[in-house]
Amino acid sequence: MPVHASLWESATVTSKSLRSRLAIIHLVHEARGLDVNPGTIERFRKAGDVESVKVMEVIHADEVTHVTSGHRWFTWLCEQEQVDPAQAFREEVRRGWRGDLKGPFNVKDREKAGLTRDFYEGLKGQMGFTNLAGQDALDMRSLKDAVASMPVECEIECETGK
Repeated sequence: MPVHASLWESATVTSKSLRSRLAIIHLVHEARGLDVNPGTIERFRKAGDVESVKVMEVIHADEVTHVTSGHRWFTWLCEQEQVDPAQAFREEVRRGWRGDLKGPFNVKDREKAGLTRDFYEGLKGQMGFTNLAGQDALDMRSLKDAVASMPVECEIECETGK
């Protein structure tokens, strides 16, 4: 599943930095749960699936605590490093996330967890792609340029029947 592949990739990318781990796992991945869970709950409600609604409400409340904890520890760490938490978060996302942070955002629950709009609005990750060994990030434009500049040698054999 793409969600789990992305989570695993993020766990790998953030493995050497607590600040990066808190930003990407708690304040990006888990905050995304705050954004999508209400819609999922509503779809179950409309379908008359009361049990799933109850389960998703518990999951959503739990997600708020995860984001709150991540925000609390991220903010504490930034205070220790004497850096602005919103700016540090934006740096971590640019470095450790690929593409836009997707909306629509559940502003109410994000703010309940401590994430104000200055953390995430208009933010895009700039992480490139890595090879399987996790070496040298490479964005798609660089990959295209690298492939285009590769020398190609080929021998064509023609069968003429002779």
